[in-house]
Amino acid sequence: MTIRLSLLLLLSICAPFVPVVHGAERIGDSAYLNEVERYANTVAALETEFRSLLDAASGEERFYLYWTYNHLTDSRIQVEYLQRQVELAKAAQSLSEEESIRTTLRDQAQFVRWQLGDAIDDLVQNIPEVRRLNQLWINEALRSLLSEILTTVDRLWADQCARMQCVEASAALDSRCALTTRGIHG
Repeated sequence: MTIRLSLLLLLSICAPFVPVVHGAERIGDSAYLNEVERYANTVAALETEFRSLLDAASGEERFYLYWTYNHLTDSRIQVEYLQRQVELAKAAQSLSEEESIRTTLRDQAQFVRWQLGDAIDDLVQNIPEVRRLNQLWINEALRSLLSEILTTVDRLWADQCARMQCVEASAALDSRCALTTRGIHG
């Protein structure tokens, strides 16, 4: 009894000095953010290459380069949104707020997985359209980068799914995405 009373007294004395918990960093959050930062540097270098190629290209070559460049910018925007969601989840003020943000993060990661896969497929299917070797190089560099990012997003999505029930939702979304992809590509 005296031990309980002593612990209770100690807790009540120390409670005002314990900082309030804000958000929680989950396993993988820092690694994901570090990888995204590394990808951002690679994306910036690719964007510089694209601008150089676009300045030198004419007509049909320019159209293809812009088409390829759009895959880069679309993917960059989606990954930046995921990055922001991870940052918001870490800074959440309550468990319920964090859960809501992580649900959005999980759902968005599922969409980005589909979007990146679709972009990679588009780039592979259009390789025969590449006429100049320097354009083939940028296509391959972009596909490689998007594949690396896809691996990271897959891991992020799996980490979020490990915390939540998402098997049913994933199967439903994969079915919808497959139907959408078939509708777009054939």
